[in-house]
This record gives sequence, structure tokens and C-alpha cells, in this order.
Amino acid sequence: MSQLEFFKPPAKTPSRSEVRLIAATLNFQVKLIQALSATDAERIINISQGLIKPFGAGTAFTKKTVWKYFNHPHTLPFVGVLRDEIIGFLVGVPLENFSDESWASIDPTLGDHETVYTYAFIFDEKHQGNGYAKMLKKVYLNWLKKRGYLFVSGHVREGISKQFSLHTQVLQKFPNWHDTGKVFEYYQRPLR
Repeated sequence: MSQLEFFKPPAKTPSRSEVRLIAATLNFQVKLIQALSATDAERIINISQGLIKPFGAGTAFTKKTVWKYFNHPHTLPFVGVLRDEIIGFLVGVPLENFSDESWASIDPTLGDHETVYTYAFIFDEKHQGNGYAKMLKKVYLNWLKKRGYLFVSGHVREGISKQFSLHTQVLQKFPNWHDTGKVFEYYQRPLR
């Protein structure tokens, strides 16, 4: 059982999400969610529905999991905001929070507190392919690097990690990852 399973929804949610602005352009902002409102939790759940078609029903966020992963400072939940509407999100989790998961033991940095696992990264379908996701990912990686993290890791569909930096390593492949019927690879990418 992961340490994250012990995080529960807050007793009282703020009427508006408490955020920290990380980067902004004229219309698009990247924000770190420090406390999630119920309204924004519903938006996150709705965006995550885009995970169902490619990966199955168990991959979408629910009312339970949204609070587990939007749980700053235990997690690092970033959102992309276009004209005051959340259009996508990326959640990083320090690798040590998964120390009880069998797959985490393949990462040689487990226990060193220098790796952030990218748990979820998705944009609303109508906002995919226009550069917003790329901007969010770039801001996320730079933010981690500035805070002393040395690596980012995660599970992606086979072949996806080739698109990352030249120094990205595939540490292991997982056939039928979480009953998706797809091969996923666990990658480790240096932030230097």
C-alpha cells in the first residue's frame, strides 16, 4: 500500500483554489495548486475522463483520487489555465511516496529524495496540440530542477520516452500495465 493512500480529502475545502502562479503568458498560466476547491476538483475529474478511452475506466480521477493527488505539499499538482479555466494538469509526486509499490524498487534513486514521479499529465481534448501541454511540462521540469531534484520519472506508453531528452533511460517495461492492454515503460530522465 502506497503512503499516498493515507491522504484524505480536507475537512473543509476553500471556495476558490489556493494557488501559486509559476509562469504566465498573455492568456495562459501555469499554477501550483496549494489547496483545491470543490469546483476545481470537478474540473480536474472531468478533464481526466480523457484517460478512459486510451487506458480504461480505472485511470480517470474520482472524487477520492483527486484529493489524494492534489495534496500539496505531499504532491506537486500543476494546472494549465487558459483565460481563467483549467484546461489541463500535471501531477508530480516524490518517488518515495511509492516506496511500497513493487515497480518503484527498480529505480536506483528510490530513497535519495531526488526524483519526482510524474503521476498524471493530461489536457482537455479541445486544447491538445496547441503548445499548452509543452509549456506546462517545460515549466514543471524547470521548477523541479530549481528545487534541487535531479530526476523525473514515470510510466508512459512504450516508445514515448524516446521523445524526451537524449539522456532518458528506460529502466523496465511492463506488459499490460494496470490492465490497460498496453506496454508501458518506466523511464528516468535527468534534469541537468
